Amino acid sequence: METVTQKELLERVKMQLASFLEDPQYQDQHSLHMEIIRTFGRVGPNAEPRFRDDFVLPHLHKLALANNSQQVETKRIDIATQLFEAYSALSCCFISEEVMINHFLPGLRCLRTDMEQLSPEHEVILSSMVKECEIKVENRGMADAQGSMSIASSLVGEDAKTKFLSKMGQLTTSGAMLANVFQRKK
Repeated sequence: METVTQKELLERVKMQLASFLEDPQYQDQHSLHMEIIRTFGRVGPNAEPRFRDDFVLPHLHKLALANNSQQVETKRIDIATQLFEAYSALSCCFISEEVMINHFLPGLRCLRTDMEQLSPEHEVILSSMVKECEIKVENRGMADAQGSMSIASSLVGEDAKTKFLSKMGQLTTSGAMLANVFQRKK
């Protein structure tokens, strides 16, 4: 998954993993889920970004959400620990705002809910990660707003430039008037 560039091969890997994650016969396969999460954490940061955004992060989110309702505490802590490792590794990647809002942050919040009860020292780190991601999203939103404002101001600037040049064009129509433009008033 880390080194595959052939779309067909990556698609087959994705289909196989999806069957493990979505087929009801594998829903209670704790060791399988542990291994898949471990694999996502290991290969996710180096995988093709679209694969990571469209497949890995949405499935980690689903696994984190499902783990919130896990009744067996030992299984819950096992999955939460693997999710913590995976999210820690993936937090270093560039993640689009849409994926951040729809999958990464909700998955982190689910994991934080588990860790509040199971491992308070991890919960502190997760709260910090959630806050950091929320700030990134806010900053991107502010940057987009500033970008819109700079576009608007450049349009205003272009409008002023056009008006100035049209006035200069009117002045330059007669050579006598052009000479007068740069003379000192007496």
